[in-house]
Amino acid sequence: MRTNLCTRNLAVLGLLGMVACLGTIGDGSSDPAGSSGGVAGSTSGSSGSNAGSGSGGTTPQSCMQGASFAPARLSLISDDQYRNVVHDVFGVTFPATTNVTAASSNSGSYAYDEGAALQATTVQEYQRAADTVASLMTSMPPCTTGAVNATCMETYLRNTLPRAWRRPLTDGEIAGLMAIFNMPNVQTVARQVQLTMEAALLHPAFLYRSELGNATATATGKVQLTAYELASALSFAVLNSVPDPELWAKAQDGSLTQPSVLAAQVSRLMTLPAVQANLMKKVSYYLDFEKLLVTQKDTTAYPTFAALQPTLYQSSQMFLSSILWTGHFSDLFTTKTIYANQAMAAAYGLPAVSGTQLQPVTPTGDMYNAGVLTQPALLAASATNAVGDDVIHRGLWVYYNLLCAPALPPPPPNAASVAANLTGESTRQQAAYRDATEPGIAGSGCGTGCHGRFDAFGLVTMSYDGIGRYRTTDPSTTPPGGPIDDTATVAAGVLLGTTTPTAVNGASDVAQLFIKGRQVSDCAADNMATYVLEHSPDVEGSCELQKVKDSFQSNGSFSQLFASILTSPAFATRDIE
Repeated sequence: MRTNLCTRNLAVLGLLGMVACLGTIGDGSSDPAGSSGGVAGSTSGSSGSNAGSGSGGTTPQSCMQGASFAPARLSLISDDQYRNVVHDVFGVTFPATTNVTAASSNSGSYAYDEGAALQATTVQEYQRAADTVASLMTSMPPCTTGAVNATCMETYLRNTLPRAWRRPLTDGEIAGLMAIFNMPNVQTVARQVQLTMEAALLHPAFLYRSELGNATATATGKVQLTAYELASALSFAVLNSVPDPELWAKAQDGSLTQPSVLAAQVSRLMTLPAVQANLMKKVSYYLDFEKLLVTQKDTTAYPTFAALQPTLYQSSQMFLSSILWTGHFSDLFTTKTIYANQAMAAAYGLPAVSGTQLQPVTPTGDMYNAGVLTQPALLAASATNAVGDDVIHRGLWVYYNLLCAPALPPPPPNAASVAANLTGESTRQQAAYRDATEPGIAGSGCGTGCHGRFDAFGLVTMSYDGIGRYRTTDPSTTPPGGPIDDTATVAAGVLLGTTTPTAVNGASDVAQLFIKGRQVSDCAADNMATYVLEHSPDVEGSCELQKVKDSFQSNGSFSQLFASILTSPAFATRDIE
């Protein structure tokens, strides 16, 4: 399945001229561990039983025995990965104020595009980025400063490019790069270096991640990733960058394809602060804490929010860290601990602390008693309205992020006018109206009502305002200040296995439902597998994914969840249609 760049149908690479013909995508013909790849057998097509049960249990679902977690693929590295690779390999910090390609997203959502293609405009952006990297390279050992010649340049390329390209280089590829360095009529050494590094950083082996194995072009079924591809898959999963030196050494000697060696490397990597920070960031995206950084509130209604925003975000990260590495999944919904400093404690009515440093505090009574569901940072981020209550979006957050529930149709055409007619009604009255009339709203597409499937999860947070402050009266009633009503009824079937509506009284009731079943833990495992693989493994439906979910439901450890994904046999293979 190794693909020659001069024949593969990637027409846009023709723009790269001679760079496109320097070699191959994949492990290269010089792969010393190449024989360790090979076809590991074909998918049998037989199916097993998914014995998992959500809250209340689920109907067993079929899964594919022997299926991988992802297909054989080439994928373009992301801008963040580009920055990380040039830093880790070449020691260059790409300017934070400069985009590598397109403008950075500020949505707060986890960003990856499995189907990203190299367009003509993207090639130009990568060319500018390569020029920037070359201009910032102040050291190229063994070349001395200001004295780069062909001999030391070749040595530098042989020493650094294999990690950047995630595989060995062939002599032909080195010769092609050196031909660029030695081109006549290039006036300065700096220009020679710039053109050579531009070619190296525009090469598809740098820009594309290869997960093709050593199969032939006509292979079908399943292929084993080569040692280099496996090292790359693992390093991008946990570091969002190229393999570190020890992992790279295990790829070079071919031993990484041995399950025991892979498991040892995963165990080692999981202890590294950089890995823990990267994986925690993935969980933060999954729980939408990252959206807090781009959330905007009405400054009249919430004059202190902007100043508290960075503190709230830091609080959320300390909350996650305490659970991910030393806690249990159930702690996500049972802990009452909140990390606060003096300003945050005063603003949110938390036990008093002094100073600017965040400290763990435990509120008393019914305040903030449902873990992540009542963390101030999450309550603020999930309420996307600039002012007032937002039970709709808080409910949708639970529905999609925690339950992995089926997608709902878009709002009906008259949704805005219906909402406008409800101005002046209390939050509860508006919800009651939606519940009573939505089945008859033309174009709703939900049959028994869309809002009935998620509004309940927002209504149980009525004790918290738009930035997550606890309150005991409802400002939306007429007159304002009526009693809080945070009861709700979850529609039948929303919690898997339920056939009748479920009454809940506050967020803590919902939290208990989530930890008694496994719908939420299975959803978390699905999300983490997708973030690690940059691909949803549900597409392949591997029975190995069910084993990962079973293990997570049993042990409740996020660190073990990541390890079980990365050491699964389905991680080390790729399916070919």
